[in-house]
Parts: sequence; structure tokens; C-alpha cells
Amino acid sequence: MAKKKSKPAASGISAVSQAEAYEEASYFARKCGLTRDEALRMMREAQGSVSMAKASGGRRKK
Repeated sequence: MAKKKSKPAASGISAVSQAEAYEEASYFARKCGLTRDEALRMMREAQGSVSMAKASGGRRKK
């Protein structure tokens, strides 16, 4: 018999509340010398690229 495929592991990235996102963006902006809006945009872009990577199969090239 063939082995059953194991369930994929969770990525560890979860949705955050809007208030939490603003707080994290403010911290990131202070540390990196950005505005809060720039930091929020970067965080949204990064979140989008993670979800796109999941949709493409989640396999990495070696």
C-alpha cells in the first residue's frame, strides 16, 4: 500500500488585526527610517508574495 501524504505544515503567518498592523508598521518605520504608510505598503506587499507562493504549490527549488 502507498503511504498517505501528510498534511502540509502551517506557514506560521496569521492574519493580524488592523490595530496590530499599525503598531507593527510604526515600529518598523521608526527602526528603518520610513514613514508608517511606506512600512504598511511594504508589509502588504510581503504578505501578498507569501500568499502567491502558497498558491503556486509551495515547493522550493534546490
